[in-house]
Amino acid sequence: MIVLKAKVGSRGQVVIPKPIRDMFHIHPNENVTFRVEQNEILLRKEKADEILNRIFTLYEKKKPAPDNIDWGELYYSQFED
Repeated sequence: MIVLKAKVGSRGQVVIPKPIRDMFHIHPNENVTFRVEQNEILLRKEKADEILNRIFTLYEKKKPAPDNIDWGELYYSQFED
């Protein structure tokens, strides 16, 4: 078991210690999830399939495109004759 300490900053932020970031290949701008179980906080690197699932869920909630748009005309109007 590895135990490393970190300090909570004035804005409530905590830096994940570098050895742990390296061990789990956590890079800047990647997503992590927090889960609370009993009296513990668990941090987990989000997997690519979880990210894709969130994207597809957002896509499913999106409103359909309007029917009254001539998509062909709109597409070809961007090119000069």
